[in-house]
Amino acid sequence: MPRKPPQPVMPDKLERWPIERLVPYEKNARTHSAEQVAQIAASIQEFGFTNPILVASDDGILAGHGRLAAAKDLGLAEVPVVVLDHLTPTQRRAYVLADNKLALNAGWDGEMLQQEIAALSLVDFDLSLMGWSDDELAGLLDPEGIDSASEWQGDDDGTRTEEEEAEEGEKSDGSLLALIDIAIDEPKHQVENGDIWKVGPHLLFICSVMTDWEAWSKYLNSEEVIFCPYPGPFVPLGVKADDRVLVMVQPDRYVAGHLLDRYAEVKGEAAIKKAGAA
Repeated sequence: MPRKPPQPVMPDKLERWPIERLVPYEKNARTHSAEQVAQIAASIQEFGFTNPILVASDDGILAGHGRLAAAKDLGLAEVPVVVLDHLTPTQRRAYVLADNKLALNAGWDGEMLQQEIAALSLVDFDLSLMGWSDDELAGLLDPEGIDSASEWQGDDDGTRTEEEEAEEGEKSDGSLLALIDIAIDEPKHQVENGDIWKVGPHLLFICSVMTDWEAWSKYLNSEEVIFCPYPGPFVPLGVKADDRVLVMVQPDRYVAGHLLDRYAEVKGEAAIKKAGAA
């Protein structure tokens, strides 16, 4: 009769340690740029410290060096930890590498990924909190940018030329909304690439987030202003828009038109006005 494999060790408690107690592993091969640490810090701020730091019985970090750096940037005095005191020195050395590499070996369901990103883009949520760059988000929000039959691995940086983005604006037919099964008519407000619209106290630019940055970046001139790339129809009506000024940049004319429609329905037609061209 074959022997059953041993049951894996299950940590049975979560602890909170002062930051000063944790000892980084001096031979950690995984690197964390300042930009990525800032992304981790923003994620912790938004979602909470959902992923404890893994430590050995001698207080050495096995996994979570980036989270520790982010916690320091956030000024946290304590962090959640799980103690793995069952590993041998060799296992500990191997786990530091395995924890990072095994996560990198995962793939993406391209179609499902597009649907989820598209859904989040249509509500009041900051897409930058999830770790993708503006270029990557542009590629993910392009209905033809990913082969849905294959897994998206992130090899394509999603960068589009100004001519390609303008062409996409011309042929936009609501495919972004169709990704999440929203059937909706043509927008009442027709916009053109390069338009600037006043939307209540906010500004809506119909242009590229990447190549047209000179048109909209000069309006990011105070703490009350929030940059909002790829806004959906409900964004300027969201809670985060209260008492703030949004600088919204939406290259998709179809989505931009519906944003204006929705705002006019709630605030009145007088609340929106074409302000010029970028």
